Amino acid sequence: MEFDNGSNDFQIQSNQLNEAPSKKRIRSGANARERDRTQSVNSAFDVLRGMIPIDPPDRKLSKIETLQLATKYISHLSQILTPGGDSEQEHSFYDVCIFCLTNKINS
Repeated sequence: MEFDNGSNDFQIQSNQLNEAPSKKRIRSGANARERDRTQSVNSAFDVLRGMIPIDPPDRKLSKIETLQLATKYISHLSQILTPGGDSEQEHSFYDVCIFCLTNKINS
């Protein structure tokens, strides 16, 4: 009986060794999917950075700066497109629109 117990222990250890490569394969697949997801998000940020007028144009914005400026730019564009509302009148003499200013400089 003691011999059977020993062989069962050996069989359990053998099964654990067989499971280890499987767990590595699963983890490796998860890591690859995460790398793909991260690359996809970074590519989307690069596209968004290219759509926001900034000065100097070669300055690389952080992700949070990109999101903040994109939000402000969308708000700015919607103010410009709002019928009946002149965005120039809504701002005081000292307000400067970075997006308008950047477009005039780059033109």
